[in-house]
Amino acid sequence: MEQFTVIQSEHASKYLVVLCRHFGRKVTATWDDEKGEVQFPIGQAYMTVNPEQSSLTIRCVAESEDKLKGVIAIIDSHVDMFSRRETISLTWQPCS
Repeated sequence: MEQFTVIQSEHASKYLVVLCRHFGRKVTATWDDEKGEVQFPIGQAYMTVNPEQSSLTIRCVAESEDKLKGVIAIIDSHVDMFSRRETISLTWQPCS
């Protein structure tokens, strides 16, 4: 099961680094300024920055719908926590 969302922000790279660094304190996470990967016990999150579009795409993957909802909930709450300076609402879509 997979879903993705896109964050439009001039701070896309900053969000990727902050999220991955934060998650990396508790779970396995690897990242640079353009891409990141986080291994949660219930699934994975893959992040990619598109500098030309000032966007960050986050793709969540899990083996069941319930686990996928859990990964998405983690991402949602942390994006909300780290995006205090701008309003970001995430719209999740199935990967095709």
